[in-house]
Amino acid sequence: MFFDHASTTKIFPSSLQQYVEVSENCYYNPSALYKKGLEAKNYVEKSRSIIKRCLNASMLDQLIFTSGATEADQLAILGSIRKNGGKLLFAEGEHPAIDQEAKDLGQKGYRIEFIKLTKEGVVDIVDFKKKCTPDVVFISIMHISNETGAINPIASLVQIAKQVNPSIIFHSDGVQAFGKIKVNVQQLGVDLYTISGHKIHGPKGIGALYVKQGITIKPVLLGGGQENGKRSGTENVPAIVAFADAATNITKDIEQHYQHVLSLKQYFLDSMKGYAPFRNHSFGSPYIISCSFIGMKAETLLHSLEQYDIYIGTGSACSSKKTNNRTLQAMGLSQEEMISSIRISFSFEQTIEEVQYLVEKIKYEVDRYLSILYKK
Repeated sequence: MFFDHASTTKIFPSSLQQYVEVSENCYYNPSALYKKGLEAKNYVEKSRSIIKRCLNASMLDQLIFTSGATEADQLAILGSIRKNGGKLLFAEGEHPAIDQEAKDLGQKGYRIEFIKLTKEGVVDIVDFKKKCTPDVVFISIMHISNETGAINPIASLVQIAKQVNPSIIFHSDGVQAFGKIKVNVQQLGVDLYTISGHKIHGPKGIGALYVKQGITIKPVLLGGGQENGKRSGTENVPAIVAFADAATNITKDIEQHYQHVLSLKQYFLDSMKGYAPFRNHSFGSPYIISCSFIGMKAETLLHSLEQYDIYIGTGSACSSKKTNNRTLQAMGLSQEEMISSIRISFSFEQTIEEVQYLVEKIKYEVDRYLSILYKK
């Protein structure tokens, strides 16, 4: 049983079918001028329009296809900043693709500041207002935390920022939001928004950056000038088509999925009430639970559950080899809580019975481990 859907998801059968069919029957280069190349180009443009609709974007906005969310995040940052520009703001606890880029820019002489998180894992509004000064030119704050599921009030943050400086470029990593909650980029007011294929039951190796009409970003990858000159490299046509199919499937029943997953999360939390080792650190999206079982290291619990074919996470898969969790640290958790923190993330396809089994095995393994530990 897979409970690490924040790291990746199983591709929809229809998306896989379309991936295979396009790979077999329309493998042509979409930049080619002959008929078959134009056919491949049409697949790309149709898919682009489909995903824009799923984001509630204007057809005049851009959607740039990339190799994944990491590249889209990097394009958003590096494509927006200019040398000798103003200050750049990033939230603490951002995805490593953003956090590491921000720190690298700081080492290169850019003016970087990080916005604090509250104990609930969202951006501290007071600190945000303090640091969002007129010299800020770029802000990146994720929509939903990949670590805790905390949901940032992006629309309100954008409004505050634009009142301070209307020309601020506001980017949000929406990887854990798109397909989980209703996303309307026009209502959010963001200039840039990142999404990923394999987080919504699409294929790996495909992502996209939404770019609001009127926003200019410079390319990071130079070459043939694909994607309207913003991202060179031959488009991955099969993955793009499958991405559009997954986006359609995941958004059409989004409210029903949300309510079902909410019941799964609530069952898990209700089952842990009164269980002494348990600590809950998640207060947002029902799709993600961040919690600790005090006294048992997260990695130990992770491996002990594998014998039951249960798979959980210990946080972002992109930084799983690191010992400290930046997000939990920014929330003020103790070292003991961070060492024992795990991440459970659901899919709409899962059942209450599967969550019951998960709860049963977690409690059994934690109790067994702690009983042995205390006997020593």
